[in-house]
Formats: sequence, C-alpha cells, structure tokens
Amino acid sequence: MSLWEDFLEEDTELKDAEKRILVEIAVCYKDDISFLMKVYEAFIENDRFIQDEGNDVRYEREKDLYIFSMEGREVCLGKERFKRILISMLDILEETLPLGTVVDLRKDIYKGVPGMEEVEYIRMVITHRFLKRAGSTYYYPYAGVVYPTGMLGKAEVFNFTRPAVEKVIQQGYSDEQEEVFSYLMKKSLIVDAGGNSIGFATKEEAEELNQAFKEGETDE
Repeated sequence: MSLWEDFLEEDTELKDAEKRILVEIAVCYKDDISFLMKVYEAFIENDRFIQDEGNDVRYEREKDLYIFSMEGREVCLGKERFKRILISMLDILEETLPLGTVVDLRKDIYKGVPGMEEVEYIRMVITHRFLKRAGSTYYYPYAGVVYPTGMLGKAEVFNFTRPAVEKVIQQGYSDEQEEVFSYLMKKSLIVDAGGNSIGFATKEEAEELNQAFKEGETDE
C-alpha cells in the first residue's frame, strides 16, 4: 500500500480527501483486484454503473465525469485522469509472480497463432520481468520460455501479461529481496516514469512495442 500512497502523493491535483478515498478503495482490493478489473472493463465499454455492495464501492459515469465512490464519498475525474489512476492502481496492487514460476497461458488469447489449436496447453516458465522499450510508457510484466523445452538455442522469450495467465502451476522462489525488487521496479516504471503494463495500451501502442521487441530495441 505504501507504493500506492507514493503514487497518489505525486498527483498534485488530487485533494487530500480524494487521496484518502482512493487509499481506502485500494485497501479493499489489495488481495483481490477482480472488482477493479470489472471497473476497467466497464470504463472501456462505456458502461455507466457498477457496484460492489459488500464494500460499498461504486463506479459511475456522468457525461464527461468518471466517478469512484466509497460509502457516499466521491472522487470525480476526467476520462484520461480516471484511466491513469485506475490502471495504475491495478498495476500496483497486482501480485508480481517470481522468477521461475510455471504458468499456463490462456489459449483463447492466442487464437490464430500457428500450431496453438493443436497443443493441450501453453505452459511457460517465467525468466524475465518488467521488460520495456526506451522511450515507451508501457512495459511487459513477464517473459518466459516454453516448458519443458526452454529456448532450444533460440535467443527469444515469449512476452505476456498477468491477464494472459490462466493458471499458476508452480510458484517460484520468493523472499524479502524479491519483494524489494518488485517494489522498486513498479516505483520506477509506474510512479516515477508514468508507465503502465502493456495490457492497458491501445492496439497501435501494443503493436509498436511488440515490433520494438522483435527488433531488439528494448531495455530490461
């Protein structure tokens, strides 16, 4: 939560009361961001209302205003500022999977990729994290190699985001150093540099970043 508070502290346009509301909302979902993902989907689809009755948290859209409220207290923002705050909350609160974690990816995301229809599952081992391109505001949270074959001599890894993960098969090793690393990387990429996960980019922005990765124009 300290990282989320750091993020809000950098926003000089938010009032202190609004920051307190956003901190309290984040506390509600620090262990489960599924409702916040529903809010993001509602935002993208231009839905006007969604509510979590258990926590008394609501998202509403009224003309050009986008509203987050909790227990009757509201934060009203313009479209772009609301999106930035929401996706940053999602990126910051989302758990970071450690190196060595084995995951199955969702096959439905990769429809049209040659050979995907024939495989039972897409199983990956996470070997890289927080990959970005110099000058880009977006980053890939994860990259990995196919289990159990690995690279097989190819200097390539497969980039993906957390929503692409269908199932965590085996969690990698994690300790205090891992927690510090994740904190510092998110602080650098999200709080200091104003970036976000590629999962929230437009189609054009994602294609540009993917092309940069293919050409090797990236920073790790």
